[in-house]
Amino acid sequence: MQRFTVNIKLPARTLTGALSAPNRGAADWGWQGLIAYGCHSLVLVVDANSAQTLQVLERHKASVVKVKWAKENYHHNIGPYSLRLASADATGKIIVWDVATGAARCEIQEHSKPIQDMQWLWNQDASRDLLLAVHPPNYIVLWNADTGTKLWKKSYAENILSFSFDPFDPSHLALLTSEGIVFISDFSPSKAPASSGKKVYISSPHSSPSHNKLAAATGAKKALDKVKILISNEKPSAESVTLNDCLQLSYLPSKRNYMLLLYPREILILDLEVNQTVGVIAIERTGVPFIQVRNCIPCFQRDGLFCLHENGCITLRVRRSNCSITAAPNEEPDPEPAQELVYDLRSQCDAIRVTKTVRPFSMVCCLNENAAALIVSDGRVMIWELKSSISARNVRNSSSSASPLYSPVSFCGIPVGAFQNKLPDLSLDNMIGQGASPGEELRNSFLQEVHLKFLLTGLLSGLPLPPFAIRMCPLTTKNIKQYEPILAVGTSNGSVLVFHLTSGLLHKELSIHSCEVK
Repeated sequence: MQRFTVNIKLPARTLTGALSAPNRGAADWGWQGLIAYGCHSLVLVVDANSAQTLQVLERHKASVVKVKWAKENYHHNIGPYSLRLASADATGKIIVWDVATGAARCEIQEHSKPIQDMQWLWNQDASRDLLLAVHPPNYIVLWNADTGTKLWKKSYAENILSFSFDPFDPSHLALLTSEGIVFISDFSPSKAPASSGKKVYISSPHSSPSHNKLAAATGAKKALDKVKILISNEKPSAESVTLNDCLQLSYLPSKRNYMLLLYPREILILDLEVNQTVGVIAIERTGVPFIQVRNCIPCFQRDGLFCLHENGCITLRVRRSNCSITAAPNEEPDPEPAQELVYDLRSQCDAIRVTKTVRPFSMVCCLNENAAALIVSDGRVMIWELKSSISARNVRNSSSSASPLYSPVSFCGIPVGAFQNKLPDLSLDNMIGQGASPGEELRNSFLQEVHLKFLLTGLLSGLPLPPFAIRMCPLTTKNIKQYEPILAVGTSNGSVLVFHLTSGLLHKELSIHSCEVK
């Protein structure tokens, strides 16, 4: 019998399952189309087009709490383009990865508490390796993520929860603290801010006396006035609820000097020039509360919001064009009406079945803002893609208060004819154009009304809760030519999951027993 040797090189494959509680919010969608999210102490990198796990990064000793892709989508001739990812865990360690090789390029450690927030600096050309991080309880530190060198460190009086850069002015930074907001106007990569910033206090909308007083009032102006001016320089009273229930703070990339505050049951749009609330997106009492909001279109061409709700539903809201606050019929008209920002619900995806162990954890949006990914606590990654369709004007519901959405009138500077095929759904600004006034709708016959809808285009499933019974397909001399690395996993609910280890995808699921597979 002739002996022969077979050398088979199979890369290591890690199959992940349910996430841990600290992994909530540890997700990011990079410019290259890759999704990174934390699963316990691991960092998974998923291709959004194929819904396939490309890389599993293993070096953290604690649960991952934040992940951020470095922005490499700019022209540079110093070295090749790389896939850099920063991840932070619950012990305060930050690791900068070379995702292609799976190696750690740099490790950063300042304190032993979880990182609250971090972000790569994108607004300067001197160095693309700068990473700003919030170290508990009240420090912001600027790091050189290539060498691990600390450039500067600044402390503040309150505990810092998160921060947001002004997209129109990179020297402006807003810090969300436990008591209010600190506005920094002298941020610079070269040195720490000299001043402690301007501190303002913001009360919860439910703590405002005018919220309960005018809740039953009618008219657009009174409905908006029910949330009084929230920004003040005076500290709110002890019985007033402050920003403890505020989930998110972010500048609006579509309008200068506007800020978004996310509460569980409403979204507030603030005008920072007049310190006034100019928009309220409220949920009915029977509605599902918000979890997360993603600002839409950082290129400032469209004004929209991707919202994640507690039932796993992702909604898209687009700002209504030419909307101002008008007085009620029995009131005197305002000589200078304020500009109201109204975001109409345009599309929503299907909700998931929420249980004690299955809950939505985070949502990320792609660079083109035409797709969103939902990360669920059981390890699933659901990719929802936004699609547009042309509809006839005469079929639009006339009773709806929302203004219609129209397709763009030009593409790359070339006008689009009335009978030309619909533009491809490359990005959100290819789907919907700028808002049109009622007079413009009649004058421009090229305007085509569009409707938006979410389609589930990708699904990545994880392992269920342990215990497991695992069996690998054996390799013999008889099946060596047609061998495939197949793994069977028996679960506690009686089903058998068959995974293909080359791709890491779930090949099939067999429901065999009603008891545990041993």
